[in-house]
Amino acid sequence: MNLSALKYMEITFFTPTYNRAYILPRLYQSLKNQKTHNFEWLIVDDGSTDHTESAVNEFIAEADFSIRYYKQSNQGKHIAINFAALNAAGKWIIIIDSDDYVIDNCLQVCKSLISDIENKKGFAGFTFIRTSENECLNIEDYGFKKWSTNKDYDWKFPGEMNFVIKKEILQRYPFPVIKGENFCQESVQIIPIIKKYKILYTDHILAFGDYLEDGLSQNLYARLLKNPRYAMLSFKTKLQMSETIADKKILAQNYWDIALKTNQPNIKSFLQFPVLLSMPFLGRKLLTSLRKGI
Repeated sequence: MNLSALKYMEITFFTPTYNRAYILPRLYQSLKNQKTHNFEWLIVDDGSTDHTESAVNEFIAEADFSIRYYKQSNQGKHIAINFAALNAAGKWIIIIDSDDYVIDNCLQVCKSLISDIENKKGFAGFTFIRTSENECLNIEDYGFKKWSTNKDYDWKFPGEMNFVIKKEILQRYPFPVIKGENFCQESVQIIPIIKKYKILYTDHILAFGDYLEDGLSQNLYARLLKNPRYAMLSFKTKLQMSETIADKKILAQNYWDIALKTNQPNIKSFLQFPVLLSMPFLGRKLLTSLRKGI
């Protein structure tokens, strides 16, 4: 497919990947199974050392839809998302992780949801559910509920929301680049968007996948400790959406736990997080330190 045709693409499936050549074929097959192929698949390889590139080249040679592959040095999924926001051909970006796959009518459902909101003022995108393939669920029982704020629905579902956002809006909210760190939680980008724009939330189940041993969600706390400035930014961002004192205290404790264990506390740290909210936790930490010194 030539570049001029790509300019009119409505949807980009975007996959950031790292050393997932062994499982990418499953996602590729699920995209092949879509009823129509008027979309592109944009893959950003975050410095893989396996045979990801050769596997993708095989997909490109076979597929009857556009596949574009780019390789960056290992900088993290969030930097790959920044790249996708600038380079995707589609007006809408559907992020599908390399260890996930989509149902056969995913594209059809997404196009229907886009038509629901594309001419409505203030909407940045919509959501669908990604859940474990091990859950005993009948997906035909889902896909009937829609709501416009995250307060309108009592979430009791074994899964998580995938956000589909307009490319132009993702471009306005890039992840910051912090030298020496390569893991940033997606809440840093999504929460400011949620606060500024409307989102059409749905209970459509469109993707399946399980957390793998080599996945970003495994050993989360260890990753936060290795990327403390991103972690602290994430906790600060989440504070914007927290509604209860209990939730705020947990975020404060997490913020300062990371800060103290990684020698980050300084005047800038105090200015970035509500001091009064942090004092109970910091007070206990200081008292413990004094006792150990006695």
